[in-house]
Amino acid sequence: MKKNILLIAGPVLAFTAVSCSLEENTEPVVDSVVPMEFTADATATRTAITDGKAVIWSEDDAISVFDGAGNHKFTAGTAGSATTKFSGEAESGKETYYALYPYSVDASLAGTTIHSVLPANQYSTADGTFDTMLAPAVAKAEENGNLTFVNVAGLVKFTFTGAGDRAVKSISMTADQSLTGSYSVDMSGEEFSAVATASASAGETPAVSGITLTAKEGNLAAGPYYLVALPGTYSNVKISVVLSDGAKLNGSVGTLYIMAGKIKPTTIDLTEVQPTLYDKFMAGEDIVIAGKTYNKSQFEADEIKNVTNTNSSIYDGSKLLGNGKIIFVNIENQEKPLSIGNAADIVVIGVNPAQKVKVIRTASNLNVTDTTDHSRLVLHNLEIDMPNSTVNTIGFIANSSFGELTFSNCDIKMRDQALIQINTEGTTIDELNIVDCNIDIPSGSSNRYILTTGTNPYEMSSVNITNSVLHCDNGVAATFRLINGNSSSSQLTVNEFNFQNNTLVNLAYTNTTAVIVKKIDNVTVTKNLVYFNQSIDEYNSGSLYPNLLRPIDNGGVYPQTANADDNVSYQLSTDTHQRTFKVFSKDKFDLVNGEVINVFKKLTVDPFEGGDLSTFTPAPAYAEYGAQR
Repeated sequence: MKKNILLIAGPVLAFTAVSCSLEENTEPVVDSVVPMEFTADATATRTAITDGKAVIWSEDDAISVFDGAGNHKFTAGTAGSATTKFSGEAESGKETYYALYPYSVDASLAGTTIHSVLPANQYSTADGTFDTMLAPAVAKAEENGNLTFVNVAGLVKFTFTGAGDRAVKSISMTADQSLTGSYSVDMSGEEFSAVATASASAGETPAVSGITLTAKEGNLAAGPYYLVALPGTYSNVKISVVLSDGAKLNGSVGTLYIMAGKIKPTTIDLTEVQPTLYDKFMAGEDIVIAGKTYNKSQFEADEIKNVTNTNSSIYDGSKLLGNGKIIFVNIENQEKPLSIGNAADIVVIGVNPAQKVKVIRTASNLNVTDTTDHSRLVLHNLEIDMPNSTVNTIGFIANSSFGELTFSNCDIKMRDQALIQINTEGTTIDELNIVDCNIDIPSGSSNRYILTTGTNPYEMSSVNITNSVLHCDNGVAATFRLINGNSSSSQLTVNEFNFQNNTLVNLAYTNTTAVIVKKIDNVTVTKNLVYFNQSIDEYNSGSLYPNLLRPIDNGGVYPQTANADDNVSYQLSTDTHQRTFKVFSKDKFDLVNGEVINVFKKLTVDPFEGGDLSTFTPAPAYAEYGAQR
C-alpha cells in the first residue's frame, strides 16, 4: 500500500475471482491451491496522512492470505492506481479467509488469531512518511465476500521546528514495554487490534523493543515523520533525535497511549539542540584544537572512545606508538573527577564547553619508547587539578623523547612545583602548546613553574602560549617562571617561541626573568598584559628589571628572528619601586629579521576598571590586550 496512507477504515478487497473446484479424478492431488485474485479498491473511507496526496496502491505491496492451511503471498498488479488486483494462490471453498497487510513469510494463523512481527527498524521514504509494507492491517471475509482492511497499529507523528537547514538523521523511541516486535490479532470478533506478545523462551524475560526511524539512504526527507507502534499504554517513554550535524536531542515523554488506527501528534522545537564535539566528530566534521585538525577518518573505530562515567581512568599504557586513541568525555552531574594516567598517544576531549569535565592527574608520565612516530597528549576543554603530594607535586613528566603536549581551553589548578618537567638526559617534549587556558597559580614563595628543565641538553621545536590567563588570585606567586632553567647552566634550546595575547596576574618573575634558556629563536611576543593588583615591593628591589626572556649568562644566544611589539603592564601606584617590564633582558642585540620594541608600555590606569577581572576581560580601551574572555 502507498506509504503515505493510514488504513483507518481500509479499502474494500472484493473477492471477485474464485477458481472452480478441482475436477475429480483418480490422479494423486499434488497441489490443492488454485489461482485467485483480490480486487482492492481505494474507496473514500481511506484516510490519507497528508492532505492532498492520492490514495494509491504501490507495486511493492503484498498481503498474506490465510486459508486455514497456509500463508499465501498475494502481490499487487497495477502500481499507482486507486484500484488494483492482488494475485496469488490459495485453497478454494473455505468458509472464511483471513488477510494481513503487509505480507510476511513468518506470519501465521492459529485458529482465528493472526501472528506476525512489527519491525523495530523502520524506514521513512522520499515523501517523508512511513515505508510500504510496514503499517499492519487485517481483514476477513466469507468466500465470495469482501475483504475490508482495518489498521491494527497506531502511529506517532513527529513535527519538528527550529531545525533550520539541518536534516533529521534518525528518530528513536523507547519505553518500558515493547513498542514493536511480535504481536497477535484476534479475528474472532468485529473489532481488531494488535497485541504485543512475549517471544522469549520459557523462564526468560522478553526483550523490550523500541523503534528507530531512518532513511534507506542519507538523511530523512522533510517531515512530518511517522513511527508505527503497537497499541498500548507505554511508560517511561524516551525519544532521541539525531540531526545531520550530529546534534542529539534526548527527551522524556513520560506516559504515552497509542490506539489502533489513530495518530498521536508530537511537536518538538530543535532550536536549542546543538551538537557536542563528539556528535560533530562522529558525523564526520573536523574538530580543530590548538590549530590542528582531528577527523574521524584518522582513527580506527575501536580507538574512538566515548566516556560517560568516572569509574575508570583515562590512560594509554602502551610504550609503542600507532594506537592513536581519541577519547571524548561527557559526564553529567559529575561527583568525582576522572583520573588521567600515563600517556603515549591520546587526545582527550571534554564535549561540553559550557561545563568542563573535571579530571585529576594521578599518574603523570609521558611515556613512549618508540620515537619514530609522533607521540602526543592533547587535553581539550577540561578542568584539570594537580593535587599536592608528599611524593611528587609535578604535573606531567617526560620520561623519554615525547612529541606533543597540548592544553587547549582547559582550566588548570596548579600546586607547588611545576606543571611540566623534563630533566632526564635524552628526554624532551618536542612541542608544547598552552592555548585558551586559565591556569590558577597559588601564592607564596615556593617554586611555581610552567616548565622546568635540568642541566642536560634539551631541544624543543616550539613553545606556544597564546590567549591564556596565568593568574594568582590571592597574593603574589613570588617565584614564577614560564620556563625554569639555571641562569648559568641551562642547556635548553627553543627553536620557536610564540607568546601572544596572554594575561599574567600577580606573578613575580624569579630572578627577574620568566624564561631562561640556552638559546631561543623565532620569537613572537605581542599584545600581552602583565597586571598586578597586589604590591610586589617585598618581592623585588627597585634595581631589578623583570624580563620575559633571557638567554643564560654563560654563552646564551639571543634570537636571530623576533617580533616583539605592543605589550603593556600595570602595577599599583602605591608601590615604591615601579618595575619596567621588558621582553628581553638585553636592550640591543643583532637581529637578522624582525624588530623589537623591548619595553612593555606602562599603563597608569587600571585596565580592569570598567572591565571584569573575574573573567579577565579588560575595559574596552584595552580589549586588544591579553586573553579575551
